[in-house]
Amino acid sequence: MAEEEKELDLDVEEEAKPKSKLIIIIVVVVLLLGGIGAAVMLLMGGDDEEESSSEEVPAEELEVKTPAIYIPMKPSFIVNFATPGAQRFLQVEVNLMTRNPAVVNVVEQHIPLIRNNFIALFSAQEFEEVATTEGKEALRQAALEEIQNIINDEMGEPGIEQVLFTAFVIQ
Repeated sequence: MAEEEKELDLDVEEEAKPKSKLIIIIVVVVLLLGGIGAAVMLLMGGDDEEESSSEEVPAEELEVKTPAIYIPMKPSFIVNFATPGAQRFLQVEVNLMTRNPAVVNVVEQHIPLIRNNFIALFSAQEFEEVATTEGKEALRQAALEEIQNIINDEMGEPGIEQVLFTAFVIQ
């Protein structure tokens, strides 16, 4: 009987070893899967934050802007004001800013029309208005609208982003 008990005890120990190895393997696999799951959640969570922050940025800022192209309008524009008394003059150097190289060709092709319209616009101003900062800005905006209308008629898009006065003299 003692021998049978020893055999039974040995069987229990032999069965316990595989069960403990199995439990250890299961625990290791669960921990490993948990670690992988946590890593995936962190990586996926980081992407969601980046996507949500990119949704908050306006589309204009996401676009990569091409370099600005400046088109000088030479020679300077010189016009006189129709004021009673003393003769008043305005001399303006104008540069146009675009990012589309095709616009440069359209501007060069239509220089006479652009210069004509700018001269008409500048000479229609009153001296007292263009002597102020607000008046100069209003004149610059009016010149921008004028050139955009011309380019839009020719190309189907405004094309010019800015009209810049690089010299502005009134006398």
